Amino acid sequence: MAPRTVSLVSTLGLLSCLLSPVVAQTFSYCNPLKQDDCPAAPALGQNFTTNFTNQLSEKVWNTTNGIVDITEHGANFTINQRLDSPTLQSYFYIFFGTVEVHMKAATGRGVVSSIVIQSEVLDEIDWEWVGSDTNKVQTNYFGKGNTTSYDRGKTFDVPGAMDAFHNYTVNWTPEKIEWYIDTKLVRTLMYEEALGGKNFPQTPSTVRLGIWPGGDPLNKPGVIEWAGGEIDYSHSPYTMSVQQLKVVDAHSGKEYQYSDKSGDWQSIKVVGGVSDIANEINKPPAKSLAQRWRELPSAAKIAIFASIGGAVLLGMGVIAFCCVKQRRVGRREFSMENSKFVEDQNNVMAMRTQWSHKYKPVGA
Repeated sequence: MAPRTVSLVSTLGLLSCLLSPVVAQTFSYCNPLKQDDCPAAPALGQNFTTNFTNQLSEKVWNTTNGIVDITEHGANFTINQRLDSPTLQSYFYIFFGTVEVHMKAATGRGVVSSIVIQSEVLDEIDWEWVGSDTNKVQTNYFGKGNTTSYDRGKTFDVPGAMDAFHNYTVNWTPEKIEWYIDTKLVRTLMYEEALGGKNFPQTPSTVRLGIWPGGDPLNKPGVIEWAGGEIDYSHSPYTMSVQQLKVVDAHSGKEYQYSDKSGDWQSIKVVGGVSDIANEINKPPAKSLAQRWRELPSAAKIAIFASIGGAVLLGMGVIAFCCVKQRRVGRREFSMENSKFVEDQNNVMAMRTQWSHKYKPVGA
């Protein structure tokens, strides 16, 4: 299955991750099970739906690599050349809940599309599409970054996974994880099935959407083989499209804190309140000019019309004055030029007369 990465706790480590096509889109900024100074995780604490048709808020989403193209139909994640691996990661965290994504995976050998729900301690729930396997999707999970085995993945049929949009949903509770395709339940993982709960994802997690070149020639042979073979960049672009995202946080609160280094969900403290990210999400969108005009009182509209009318009349008066003044200036300049022309003509005629008398031919 897909390769995992180690925790990245330094800027240098993160930079090397972003620059290398070998690394998938799974990493940790600060692992609370290994460090004591990790910040609390800002909670979503509510329901959230987006169609990705407006400019992304930099307070809600982190574009961790590449460029995500926001269109009137949703978000496009595209590999155009080597090292392209456009990825979106939420700044908010959910502590159990539901993640629903309506998307179309990218086709192409060596191309991998992904939906990842992952915590800073490297608990992880995945959807992954290999671009050469056009009617399949892989489901996977990891607990605390445990990569001692790769037998957790299961693959399911999705006819037209790369030709049409499908609904991929994860329902995540302390007892189980459920994967749904177009509202149909295809897989259930119970808590005790994951090494008695040890490998069960159970810590606050972000939502990550992205595409990456698993078949890049610099990747390990096993990764390239899993990705369907080496990617052919000359056939780019390769595009994954997301039409809609719905997220439900099972808890309401401001942030999530680790009270110890056990990594058990019971050790997570839910701090009450509303996070800045939730406030940003709830902020009403900027009103259009039409909306603002409709909300104005009638007196204000009349005043605006009167002001505009006055401005138009004043403008017309200024233009008329300038035209009259310019015409007068033009007439004066024409008269002066015409007088000069007549004077020059008279001078020329006088010179010709003098010349003819002075140089009159003999016998004339």
